[in-house]
Amino acid sequence: PSGLAEIRSGVASDKFSKHLDNHLPARSALIATANAGRYLIFQGAGDSVRLGRDEWLFSVEELAYSPQSMAQLNKRVSKVVSLSAALAKRDVTLVVALVPDKARVHERQLSNGQYPHWLANRYPTALQGLRAGGVHTVDLLGVMAPASTQYLFYATDTHWNQDGADLAAKTIAAQVHAAVPDLPPTQVATTAADRQTVRVGDLLRLMGLADVPDWMRPNPDQEAVRKTARTSPPAQGGLLDDLTVPVVLVGTSYSQRANFHGALQQHLAAEVLNVAKDGGGFFTSMRTYLSDDAFASAPPRVLIWELPERVFSEPDKDGEAVGFGL
Repeated sequence: PSGLAEIRSGVASDKFSKHLDNHLPARSALIATANAGRYLIFQGAGDSVRLGRDEWLFSVEELAYSPQSMAQLNKRVSKVVSLSAALAKRDVTLVVALVPDKARVHERQLSNGQYPHWLANRYPTALQGLRAGGVHTVDLLGVMAPASTQYLFYATDTHWNQDGADLAAKTIAAQVHAAVPDLPPTQVATTAADRQTVRVGDLLRLMGLADVPDWMRPNPDQEAVRKTARTSPPAQGGLLDDLTVPVVLVGTSYSQRANFHGALQQHLAAEVLNVAKDGGGFFTSMRTYLSDDAFASAPPRVLIWELPERVFSEPDKDGEAVGFGL
C-alpha cells in the first residue's frame, strides 16, 4: 500500500489479492486439480458443460431454454432469405448448410437420453422457413440422423468429428453441384496419419481439464488426423487473381475443424476459399466477408454458409442491427 488511505478504502487488499492470484506457485496446477476433484467426486462439469453417458460432454448452449428463441429464429430466417435474394442479383448462389446440434444427433448420449422438448422444433422450423424462402438449404440432420449409430461428433468437443465432417461435406457438395454444375475442376487428395493421436476437445478445456491425466477427466477423443492438399497445378495467377472466385465458405468453427474444408474440396472437386471464423455465429463471419474488398472485386459463384441451428435462436450480437451491407 502507498498509504493509509489505500488500506482504509480496501484498495490495498484488492491489490494484494490480485498479486497473490497472479503469482501463487503452481496456480494453474492447483486450479486443474480442483476442477478434476469436482468431476471425480461430484460429477460436476461447470457452468458451460453438461456430462452425458459414457463420459460424453455437451455444451449448455445447445440445451438452454430461451422464451425468445422462436422469435429470434423467425427474424434470422427472414434475414437469410433477404440476403439470398440480394446475392442472387449479383449472380452469387447462396447455399446454407444447416448443422444440427450434437445433442440432437446423439441424444442417446445425453444423461437422460432425450433431446430437450423445448428445442424439438428449432431445426425443422429453420429448414422449412429457409426453403420456403427460396434458399438452397442442405438438410444435414436428414443424413446424420440415420447414421447416428456411428459417432459423427467428438465426445469431448462441440464439433463434428472427421467422419461427420466428411458426411456433411459430401451432402453439401451434391447440392452445390445440382445448383451450379459447371464449377472449374480442381484435383485434391486426402491422406490420414498412420496412427491415432489424442485430441483434447473444447468442452474438456471449458471444464478446466485440458492438462490433467486421463484418469482425472473424461477420456479425450483419439483420431488419425486427415489432411487434404491440392494435387493439380493452380490456375495461372492464383485463385484470388481469377476473375471469379468459384466457391467461398463462410461460417463458424465447424468449418475450421475435422478437415471439413478439405473434405468439401474433395467432394466438390473444386477450390474453396475458407473465410469462416471461430465464433463467427450468425452475423460476424458473413458480415466480415461481404464487407471485404475481395467480395467486391471477385465475388464467388457459390457462397456456402455453414450455420449451426443454435445460432438462429441466440440473442442479437453487437452490430447485427446494421445488417450484412447488401
